[in-house]
Amino acid sequence: MSLIWGMTWLAIKVALAAVPPVFFGAARYVLASAVLLIAVRGVFSVFNRRPVRVVLSGVLVNVGTYGLLYWGMQFVASGVAGVVNMAMNPVFLFAFAILFGQERAGLRHLLALVLGIAGLVILFSNKASFGGSALEIWAAAAFVGASISYSLGSVLSRPLLDQATPIRLTAAQGLVAAIGLSLLSLTLEPVSPATFRALMTPLPLAGLLFMVFLGTFVAYTIYLRLVRDWGAPRAGLFSFVSPAVALILGAIVLDEPLTWREVVGAAIMLAAAAIAVMPRKEAAGA
Repeated sequence: MSLIWGMTWLAIKVALAAVPPVFFGAARYVLASAVLLIAVRGVFSVFNRRPVRVVLSGVLVNVGTYGLLYWGMQFVASGVAGVVNMAMNPVFLFAFAILFGQERAGLRHLLALVLGIAGLVILFSNKASFGGSALEIWAAAAFVGASISYSLGSVLSRPLLDQATPIRLTAAQGLVAAIGLSLLSLTLEPVSPATFRALMTPLPLAGLLFMVFLGTFVAYTIYLRLVRDWGAPRAGLFSFVSPAVALILGAIVLDEPLTWREVVGAAIMLAAAAIAVMPRKEAAGA
């Protein structure tokens, strides 16, 4: 999951150079939904028991998250996007999980969050340029809003996994995303036949297919399994692992240099994830 989502920043950046951001998100989920509705049986049954929560979680975890995230990535360097968005995910995940009674606050969680955020800051400290223009400030706010939307949607998704398999919930939430993002794109963006032709050019199309088949079908289904078994806060600690994966891939594929910041930051984030997911010790005599 972290390997795939560590590569998504590259796929998104490539696509957004050619097509509008919300349109790209809509195309991702329209294609994903079409495939899932054919391949997965019983998708619409997910809406039978708790339809409001299914729709709300889909709007939050997909429409709100990617609408805001993709829009903001037009105006801010990817390093800033990573710092703001990925550092905030675990914070809001733990906050909402505690609020909804899914997690107990503890010193171990606090230590993991502090270490993870420190690692992100160190990792991107020589990469993120933030000029403070109005658009950059709005983009940073959009990243925070995307983290809030994603985290709340993830926490609301956990009870749904008692009644639906992860792949069925992925398909149901993807259908909500396809409708929501399509309406949003048609309302806000200049979509024309030229937009579709631009999406079909090699690099944007490669980014779209990567996001659909690996980013949605594989990685998000794994994520929902982890949400079911671990809870949203610990599953969300991929936010500390994915930047390290992206860093290693950048060095291997793009020949990007590795400095002490990258090595130390990645090591700290991996340590934070390990602390957060280690099993609790049972009390003596229990």
